[in-house]
Amino acid sequence: MSAHAVHAHDGHSGGHASDLSHHPLLADSNVRLNGSGGGLSMLFLLMGVAGVAATVGAAFTGAGKLHAMASFQLAAMGALAICLGGMFFTLVMHLTAAGWSVTLRRIMEQMAALAPVMLIIAAIVPVTDLLVTKGLLYTWMNPSYETNYLLGKKAGFLNPGFFLIRLGVYFLAWTLISVRLKSLSIAQDRSGDKWLTNKARFTSAWGMLVFALTTAFASFDLLMSMDFRFFSTMWGVYFFAGAAFSSAATIALVASSLLRAGRLQGLVTSEHFHDLGKLMFSFTVFWSYIAFSQYFLIWYSNIPEETIWFTARKSNGWESVFYLLCFGHFIAPFLVLVFRDVKRSPNALILVGLWMLFIHFVDMFFIVRPMVTTRPGAEALTPFTNIWVDVAAVLGLLGVLGFALTRLLGTAALVPIRDPRLPEALEHKNYV
Repeated sequence: MSAHAVHAHDGHSGGHASDLSHHPLLADSNVRLNGSGGGLSMLFLLMGVAGVAATVGAAFTGAGKLHAMASFQLAAMGALAICLGGMFFTLVMHLTAAGWSVTLRRIMEQMAALAPVMLIIAAIVPVTDLLVTKGLLYTWMNPSYETNYLLGKKAGFLNPGFFLIRLGVYFLAWTLISVRLKSLSIAQDRSGDKWLTNKARFTSAWGMLVFALTTAFASFDLLMSMDFRFFSTMWGVYFFAGAAFSSAATIALVASSLLRAGRLQGLVTSEHFHDLGKLMFSFTVFWSYIAFSQYFLIWYSNIPEETIWFTARKSNGWESVFYLLCFGHFIAPFLVLVFRDVKRSPNALILVGLWMLFIHFVDMFFIVRPMVTTRPGAEALTPFTNIWVDVAAVLGLLGVLGFALTRLLGTAALVPIRDPRLPEALEHKNYV
């Protein structure tokens, strides 16, 4: 049955979309996983448990508590960014009525559903630092800074009560958005009600505004506030750019892996990968633009509270990480993804996606880990001192995220099987 023949089902009265349940491409063997991820989910679980256990254990070795906390937090924030990127793409695909992405949207929805879970994990270190370790990583929580002039000026925002309230707001907002959009999509699988698509679009209209505000402020609270002296008006969009960059790569990796497992055959084609590749290329350029703009404005204004952040990251070996980001986060993916054939190849996008995830966590490493050595009296360690802790943390949190995502993907169809724009996705072609 061709994609064009799908339209023969159109014209149902009432509020129901085309019933494509008998389309051969939507057979259970093509759109559902056997079980909940099987052996792959268990592999991710073992990787997650081993990585997290090694990171926690590092707190009681020569690496110390501060290094272990920083490593866990950079990994948790990297994983959270991936899920928030999935939420962003779910919202924007509904808002723009993007028919081409329907066969990929369920992956985005499941990634978005994990954002509240990853927020809880990302909140472990700051809440522990607030209640137990008293500002070991987040300096504004340290009682010895209570009389600091700069902190006093920011105390209306950086105070324990308001901080915990904001974490609660982020959790509620992301839960509401992700659960609402996913439940509408799953309900449409059952009922075929085409008006659920309009409800999802309405939710995305206000959801995008809530997402933008909460994502920006979460990046202030969970990353920028580690050094209360530093501030950047571009920090929220910088974090968002990394989230979109990493999640586009993750979507491509998941879709390619499902194809290799014999799923989504004919539903996700080289045409869809072409558009995914465009998104990966676009956010490579966007992240680079924001990163350069932030650096340039801080360099030009030359305000000590801002420049000290970059000064600490251009000495004691951190300059090598800086140049790695310049090359690996922009030049390398740009020069590869600029080619049309690369964007259309699932196998090529697997390699590019793996590199993009690696460099995304290098970015988080560059943001968080210097906090271990930049405070007064800290030993000037290089980026590679006890780097096994950082590697263990990243692998551990990626294992947790991979386990949760594979389990979720097994709970529903891999595509919205009764979405009214599904015929458009099946016929999608790129002409440029």
